[in-house]
Amino acid sequence: MKDLDRMRSRQPASPAQALLAALMGALLFFLLVSIPARTLAQQPPPPEFHVEAVRGTGWNETSPPADGWTPVALPDSWAARWPGFDGVVWYRLTWDQPAEVTELGLLLQYLNMAGAVSLNGTPIWRDQSLVEPLTRAWNSPRYWLLAPPLLRAGRNTLLVRVSGLSAYQAGLGPVSLGAPAAMQAEYGHERVWRRDLQMLGLAVSAAVSAFFAALWAMRRRETAYGWFALMSVLWLLFGYNQIATSPWPFASNHSWQALNTSLLLLFSVSYAVFALRFCERRMPRLEGLALLVAVAGVLDLWLAGSANLLAHRAVWTLVGGLTIIAVNSAALIHALRHCRSPMRSLAPFMALSAATGAHDLLVFTQVIDSNIYYTTMSSYGLLLGMALTQAARFVQSLRRIENFNTELIEEVNTAKAELAATLAQQHALELAHARIGERVNLASDLHDGLGGMLVGSIATLERKPEKLSAPELLAMLKRLRDDLRLIIEATGQHDGTRAFGELLVPLRHRTSQLLDANGIDCRWQVSNIETLELPPSQSLDLLRFLQEALTNVLKHSASRRVDVAVTRTGAELQLSVRDDGRGFVVDGADKGAGAGLRSLRTRARRLGAELQLQSRPGQTQLALRMPLAAAS
Repeated sequence: MKDLDRMRSRQPASPAQALLAALMGALLFFLLVSIPARTLAQQPPPPEFHVEAVRGTGWNETSPPADGWTPVALPDSWAARWPGFDGVVWYRLTWDQPAEVTELGLLLQYLNMAGAVSLNGTPIWRDQSLVEPLTRAWNSPRYWLLAPPLLRAGRNTLLVRVSGLSAYQAGLGPVSLGAPAAMQAEYGHERVWRRDLQMLGLAVSAAVSAFFAALWAMRRRETAYGWFALMSVLWLLFGYNQIATSPWPFASNHSWQALNTSLLLLFSVSYAVFALRFCERRMPRLEGLALLVAVAGVLDLWLAGSANLLAHRAVWTLVGGLTIIAVNSAALIHALRHCRSPMRSLAPFMALSAATGAHDLLVFTQVIDSNIYYTTMSSYGLLLGMALTQAARFVQSLRRIENFNTELIEEVNTAKAELAATLAQQHALELAHARIGERVNLASDLHDGLGGMLVGSIATLERKPEKLSAPELLAMLKRLRDDLRLIIEATGQHDGTRAFGELLVPLRHRTSQLLDANGIDCRWQVSNIETLELPPSQSLDLLRFLQEALTNVLKHSASRRVDVAVTRTGAELQLSVRDDGRGFVVDGADKGAGAGLRSLRTRARRLGAELQLQSRPGQTQLALRMPLAAAS
């Protein structure tokens, strides 16, 4: 997986760049076709305006002062003429209309912030609120069709009332008068730049931020996606300033601008962290310092007060804007220096963002005389570039996966052939191991059963060879035969259960006779096994366990009495052999123990039973506890 992620991060962004070129071409075509019609065709020259302005005396006045008018040029910002003035400024535009009065189109590109318009004393438009909280009409072009009843032959007067705040470049934008078709085309062009592209950008920002937030939620280790989603949300809120028509929920535009600048500072920090994460880098100290500066800026903006907000807002806007330009520049340098950096796919979009950011800072500081900000529109190119980068990565990963599937199929077929050969060898080894195991089990059964009977018979012959009659020797041989028959029945093809009590009777009889013949008193206690049925292999293991235990008593204990107990208690079978011999040292490990003791432990493990062994001079006890449910 790490190799796959590394491979994806190194893929070239040629599909994204190709799509970007197509989008830029489509945008250029869109801009060309949206050029006002009056620039593409010869139109009669529009009337020349004589523009004058006068400062009002109060927020609620309904008519301009009679004197004090000053000639101005549009677009006009009254901050230079009347520094620090917040209130109402009246603009009077006059022109001479020919005697043949025809309908005209009137375009007002913008006014900052709210206003009202009248023509020859007749109101034709008014914003909703002309006092704080002012209607924010600064980015909304206006168009009217002036019919002959509103126009006069000769002198006409257009009166524009503007309510604004000096801190936010209050004033009046360009006003155009001409043929309705040309003015309507120019109005459409202005609306595209000032409203429609902003709305489109906000919609794209919302969709992309939701997509990357979901992507980060599914892949938490991809922290770059989470930071990209966060910065997209912050930019969405910041960009809303371009289309907002009211400072709601605030009571003044000062609070609105404090919020807007705070969002810019927080965005610049998240943008810097995103760029680091996208380059697979971490700089904790730098990130912490940037966050600390942003928090300090936010607190300063909200604590500055209305009187000082203008200067503080200007400082922190420059801090946020320069931070964004610095991040873009650093990302471009990183992309140029590292040919395999994932940042190379975003470099064209970041270069565009850096250029528009520098332009908008110059507009904000009024070095460039304009009212249009491009950063909000170009930043959506970064969102689109991120989406295209992910699409390119997905395509490259899909190709890699397809090739990987082909290679995997070949490797799987090779592995299948090798596995088949290995399984054949393993099967042969298992067969050989099974045969060896059967031989070992048969040898163990012969040792514990037939071997025990032989030991007992040899001991009897050694004890009194001259007193044994022919019937007694015959009986000894029959017991050996019966023991051999038991081994054959247990290792045969019979898989049915056998009554354990029936198999125990002949063993009890033979071992008792054998022990009595050697001077050992053998006493049996058998209870509750009349209905106990077990598979032959398990019955044989239990019988061989008892037989080997009693053989060890006969061979090694030098005892005079042995007590044997076979008891069924609930779902457990208990076997116990206790003698009064000389005892021995009990060792928990099989290493160093005799063949008989190892055989007893092996059978206990095979039966899934618990074996307990206690020995001291005068008493040795061997106990076996076997759960019948596990045995079944």
